[in-house]
Amino acid sequence: MGLTVTGKELIKAFYGKPAGYSYFVGGSTGGRQGLMEAQRFPDDYDGILSDFPAINWGRLLVADLWPQVVMNDEGNYVSKAKLEAVTKVVTEESDGDDNVIDGVINDPFTCTWDPSHLTGTAVGNEVFTDADAKVVRRIWEGPRTHKGEFMWYGLTRGARLTDLAGTKGNPLTGVPFDVSFDWIRYFLLLDPHYNIKSLSWNEFEQLFNQSVDQYSEVIGTENPDLSAFRDFGGKLVIIHGLADQLVPPQGTIEYFRKVQQLMGGPDAVSRFARLFLVPGTDHSLSGAGASPSGQLDVLVRWVEEGKAPEYLNTLKNNAPGKIISPY
Repeated sequence: MGLTVTGKELIKAFYGKPAGYSYFVGGSTGGRQGLMEAQRFPDDYDGILSDFPAINWGRLLVADLWPQVVMNDEGNYVSKAKLEAVTKVVTEESDGDDNVIDGVINDPFTCTWDPSHLTGTAVGNEVFTDADAKVVRRIWEGPRTHKGEFMWYGLTRGARLTDLAGTKGNPLTGVPFDVSFDWIRYFLLLDPHYNIKSLSWNEFEQLFNQSVDQYSEVIGTENPDLSAFRDFGGKLVIIHGLADQLVPPQGTIEYFRKVQQLMGGPDAVSRFARLFLVPGTDHSLSGAGASPSGQLDVLVRWVEEGKAPEYLNTLKNNAPGKIISPY
C-alpha cells in the first residue's frame, strides 16, 4: 500500500539503508487489511499477524444484521437479560464437554445445547419463552434464505449475543450493530434516514446479494491465492477467538481451508501460514478463555530464525497455557 512504501522510503532516507524486516499487525478491519496485503501486495511485509480478520466483508457486514431481521420477522425483541442468561447457561451446560471445567466452551461447533431448555425459567422479572428460544436458535443457525439455503454463518454458542441482537426501550425495539447499519444505509441503500424497523427478511436477502455483488471484489479480501506471498518468503499467522461476537470464526476457518485446498494441502500451507483458534475469547481475544500472549514474538522468530510456531503461549489470570494450531 502507499503508506507502506512511503514509510519504507522514509526509513531508508533517515538511516541510510532499508529496514531489515517489515511486519504488519492488525485485528478486525486491521486483520482484513493484513490479509489484503498478503493477497494484493505480497512483497510489502515479511510477516503478517492477522487477528480475528473481518474478511468476507460484503457478506459479513449484512449478515451481522441477521439477529435484528430475526426479531423483526418473529415480532419478538429479546431483552438483554434473557440473552445474557442464554450465554451464561449454554456455557455452564457445555463447559465440561472437554472434561475440563474452566468456564469455556472448548469446541462450540460440536455443542448442541438448545435454548428451549430455558423455556419457563424466570429471568429477573421476565419469563423465558418458546418464542425467545426460537429467536436465539435462528441467530445461532445464521442467515438463511426463505428456502432454507445457507447465506452466512451465525454466532457460535457461547459468543455474546447482545452486541448484534441489541434491544432497548419499553416496549422493546431493536438496536442494530452500528457498523452494519451504516453499511446498508450509506453504501447499499444510499439513505441515511433508513429505519431498521422496516428491514424485512425479503429485503435482507436482497441487500445481502447486492453487497456481495457490488463490493466483494473491492473489499472482500477472501482470495485464497497466497502464492506470491509464499514465494516472496512471507509468513502469516491468523488468530481467531471461538466466541467472537462480531466476526464468526467459521468464515476464517473456511478461508484457511480454501487456501489449503488451492495451495497443496495442510502440510504445504503450514510452511508459510498457520491458523490458531482460541476457545472462549471474543472479538478482542479476551474473555473467559486464556488470551494469546507474545504473538508478534512468535512471528518474528518464524521470519528471522525459521522457527515455525506449533503453539501460542496464553495467559488466564496469570496462569500460563498453550493454544495448539489445529491447522
